[in-house]
Amino acid sequence: MVRLKNRYICFELQPQTQVDGPDSLERAATSQRSSESFSIKGIHGFVREQVKLNFGDSGAGLVLSGLQVKYFSSQTRMGIMRVPRDHCQMVSASLALATQVSKRPCTIRVRHVSGTIKKCQRAAIRTDRELIVAWHLRQQSLARAGAATVTGDHVLQTMLKESESQISALEI
Repeated sequence: MVRLKNRYICFELQPQTQVDGPDSLERAATSQRSSESFSIKGIHGFVREQVKLNFGDSGAGLVLSGLQVKYFSSQTRMGIMRVPRDHCQMVSASLALATQVSKRPCTIRVRHVSGTIKKCQRAAIRTDRELIVAWHLRQQSLARAGAATVTGDHVLQTMLKESESQISALEI
């Protein structure tokens, strides 16, 4: 019996917004709301289409046999997917070449590639912490400018705990 070997890719969706001009705060809020429409099923379909676009039907056939999106957070736009080990570079390249997701300008950054989900979880937790703290600081600066309400440190701690528990709860 042959054991199937996989790689786990930790990735981040980065919407491209122009934050110059008088209505930049409104565009940033719209960008944040539009990221909430991404789902695990939508990400899976997007990766399938990207691999097919860049590597044709044969590439899509090779990758789709073992492709599975394990986790995706619409709040931090972070995700973890499992791909066949032999075709991990093909998926990483397809993600890097993406210019839009669901007809919205967006790039995908591969944050970590690992042979075990546990190491990928650790990288995702570390990255999620960085993104949540950055979001919290951005909210505080918007609140100082009068464009948003102030979020307390308890909100930050709650978000960090929820994120870590969601990622840690993935099947191993």
